[in-house]
Amino acid sequence: MGRVRSGRSFHLRGGAFHHDRVDRLATAMTLEPSIAPGRGFLFVRHGESTDNARKIRSGGDVDPLLTPTGTRQAHEAARHLQNRLGHRSSGLKLIASPLRRTRETAWIIAVELGLDPEKTEFWEGFRERRLGEWNGLPADDASQRLIRSGVTPPGGEAEDIFRDRVMEAARRAAGLAEADRLPLVVSSRGVGRILGWSEMPNAGIFSWPPAF
Repeated sequence: MGRVRSGRSFHLRGGAFHHDRVDRLATAMTLEPSIAPGRGFLFVRHGESTDNARKIRSGGDVDPLLTPTGTRQAHEAARHLQNRLGHRSSGLKLIASPLRRTRETAWIIAVELGLDPEKTEFWEGFRERRLGEWNGLPADDASQRLIRSGVTPPGGEAEDIFRDRVMEAARRAAGLAEADRLPLVVSSRGVGRILGWSEMPNAGIFSWPPAF
């Protein structure tokens, strides 16, 4: 199977799976894990949070809950994982950011897949970037450019420090991959940006490293 270069599909060697594309893609693709042992992991962005619904920036130093829509999205993500991975879904190893929006999403996925949610590991390395005084800014193009500018937000986290800790956590998680036991990381959009995805919908499913 060739590489999938569009952000409109899910492939275990990279790209993204958008839930509203599943039926169209079902006959064109199969989901056979091609992540080699010790070489990668699956990634799910958390479901919609209350700050997402308000369309404001929300870093790793604020802790909103999921909305009802976010809860539904987490259930849908779990079902899509189960449909695509089949029996392999029972071997997923859950790792999540310690924030409530990611913890809630991970808990829902674990329960849906018949996993023990108490075995989910919470890694500080996958915490969203602390935005300090930029928390609460409108989630628009202007604030996105600011976040990507390399400027450190007042009271927040420097981009290079954020990048280094995310990549360290990513390498560590990738090293846990086994033939029938894939790590599944539940984290946030900013973490996904560091890992290489420019677009990341709530509860979108991805794999790392991306294949571009």
